[in-house]
Amino acid sequence: MSRPYATDEQYERWFMAECCRCGRRRHKAGTWPDGYVCRTCSDRAVRTRGTCPGCGQDRALPGLHPVDGSAICTTCAGFSQTFDCSRCGFEGKLLGGRLCEHCTLTDSLTALLDDGTGRVRPELVPLATCW
Repeated sequence: MSRPYATDEQYERWFMAECCRCGRRRHKAGTWPDGYVCRTCSDRAVRTRGTCPGCGQDRALPGLHPVDGSAICTTCAGFSQTFDCSRCGFEGKLLGGRLCEHCTLTDSLTALLDDGTGRVRPELVPLATCW
C-alpha cells in the first residue's frame, strides 16, 4: 500500500495545520469558518450544547461569535457542513457513517447481543436498553 504523500514535507503541508482554537500544530480535523480546527477542539466544540445567542434555538454550539467569541450554532456561524446524525437527526459528534454516538452504540450492542436473526436475544433486551 502506498502512502498518499511522497515526502514528510508534503505530509506536513497536506495534513497538519495550526488550530484556530488552541493554536497548536495538529492534524486537521476540518476547516471551519474561523479556520483549521484540530480533532480535540472539534470534538469539544460539537459536544457543546445550549441555547444559541444568535437564533435562540437549543442545539449544538460549535461555532464562535466573531465579535465576542461566544459559542453559537452552525447556522449562525456560517458552517457549510452539518453535524446531524443521518439516522436520528441528533446534532452532535458524528462517528462512522455520519451516525451519532447513540446510534453507533446501539448498532454495536445489537451486533454483540444478536441471537442470529439480527435481533437482540430476548433475555438481553433489558441490557441493551438500560443506557
